[in-house]
Amino acid sequence: MATRLGSGYRHTQTSFSRVIMGAHATALGVELRRPAEALQAADFDADLIASVPRCARHLIEVARAYRQWNDRHAIYALLDKAERTAPETVQYNGFARDMLLELSANPPSAMRAEVRALCQRVGLLD
Repeated sequence: MATRLGSGYRHTQTSFSRVIMGAHATALGVELRRPAEALQAADFDADLIASVPRCARHLIEVARAYRQWNDRHAIYALLDKAERTAPETVQYNGFARDMLLELSANPPSAMRAEVRALCQRVGLLD
């Protein structure tokens, strides 16, 4: 249905749009443990999501898809972008916090300082 409405359509009260349906499809793929489907659904510009917290939540969901493949570089990159997009969303999202704790224990190659700095910004480390 969303594809019939066109790429520019967005319902003001519900935020229903093609982009939001892509974000929902991404989350569904993650929950079903189908990372390839989740990432295929996430193949759109997340910056088109009008709500800043919703955009950050979508980036966290994409990071969760990469977590299922243990791609720590991608997880870090997405969580870093989510934190720069909406810091409080990452601070209070349990999935984001869990992934950051995992990254701090086992950071991507040559990225220990970057992971530590992100964890500090989120409030996980002193």
